[in-house]
Amino acid sequence: MSDADETEMEVHRRSLAVEGVMMMLIDGLAARGTISADEAEDMLRILSKSSAASAARASGSLRIVRQLKRLRRGDGAMTPGA
Repeated sequence: MSDADETEMEVHRRSLAVEGVMMMLIDGLAARGTISADEAEDMLRILSKSSAASAARASGSLRIVRQLKRLRRGDGAMTPGA
């Protein structure tokens, strides 16, 4: 494997890790009420637009955020933990 290929693989691996951490962070902040469900949904939609694989990974987080909205009686702007 060439140095360029190794570098590209490393960049790809790290970008996936960063994306995963961002989704975990957004989920956690929304669940705690530090950010609103609307804000979380906006951020997750941005992440999901980068590729089809990102959209698939973000779908679980988007589902969680939608459930939070339902639990908060449809109020996506509510931040109970803030």
